[in-house]
Amino acid sequence: MDKEAICEQELVEQASFNHAAFEMVYKRYFDRIFRYVAARVDHPQDVEDLVAEIFMRVFKALSRCHNQHEQSFSAWVFTIARHMIADYYRKRGREPQEIALDRVADTSASNGDPKKLVIAYENDAEFQQLLLFLPQRQREIIILRFFNGMRNKEIAIALQIDERTVAAHLSKGLKSLYHRIHSVRCL
Repeated sequence: MDKEAICEQELVEQASFNHAAFEMVYKRYFDRIFRYVAARVDHPQDVEDLVAEIFMRVFKALSRCHNQHEQSFSAWVFTIARHMIADYYRKRGREPQEIALDRVADTSASNGDPKKLVIAYENDAEFQQLLLFLPQRQREIIILRFFNGMRNKEIAIALQIDERTVAAHLSKGLKSLYHRIHSVRCL
């Protein structure tokens, strides 16, 4: 376990009884959770309400959270967010929205590497359309990985699937995007 993971584990352990520690957890995860919710929920007021509810649920359940390995807390927080978004739509009798790709995140450049290509084109409208051609699971994994900064282990925990399944979906999705981007550019 690296030093950063140990620090986070200690922070999480303290956050259930120390408000200053919880505030640090909140600041560390707020932007990522906000982007994740905003990408799925259309109404800004609902996004704000959901994010507040997510962090309230996190705070109330912290004493039961066992940070067994370095990725478990992040995955646990995203799992709560994912379930609360599903509940939000269930209560309204609607299906969850597709991910609004223009509201996801920010990063940097590419050198022909499919992973870097995803990051370089994330705000490009054409690229966002290409992402829509991917199966939902591949699209969600790519977004969690590159736009929300989660590792495969975290994604596996959050989506309740095997880490190898995450890697397979990620690889297939990246290859598909890479080929689509290059075929569009050649036209």
